Amino acid sequence: MNWQKLSNISQTYGGLAVPFSAAALLGAVVSIAHQAKQTRIMHEEAMRSAHRELILRAIDDQALMQCWDPPNGTATFEDTRQAVFCNLIFTKWLTDFRLGRMTYEASRVTLEVHFRGEVARRHWRENREHWRRFAVADGDRRVVRFMSLTDEVYEEALESGPPVAASAYFSPPKP
Repeated sequence: MNWQKLSNISQTYGGLAVPFSAAALLGAVVSIAHQAKQTRIMHEEAMRSAHRELILRAIDDQALMQCWDPPNGTATFEDTRQAVFCNLIFTKWLTDFRLGRMTYEASRVTLEVHFRGEVARRHWRENREHWRRFAVADGDRRVVRFMSLTDEVYEEALESGPPVAASAYFSPPKP
């Protein structure tokens, strides 16, 4: 046997093994990072689902609704229910934006339609300061960006004229 020839062949394969090993290691790191992101998203979705369930249980029960934050100023139970439901909708859009499931442009269009309505405008007027403080406290750039977008679209809606009154959303039932 020619040991020198075998040694050369071995060194050639050894040199090729290094890039393949590095690629495999990089693939493992990317896979672990992706799994960590997916786990974080699943955890957030589970938390949102639990929060949504609590709110939906309270929204039809005034005694349970009193366990949540008191309304800003005086409000009827119906107004509070509407505000809480708007909050659920808004939180969903914020989460979708934050997780990259909704683009900036799609968020703008969604908010433009939303702020055509009286209830949505009232909700943002009464809760925008809370959301702004939340965005700053959260420290997530995407949350801050979404709040800025929401404020911008809200101001544009105010300038466009009066909202669609809640009483005008639906036509009366047919006899």
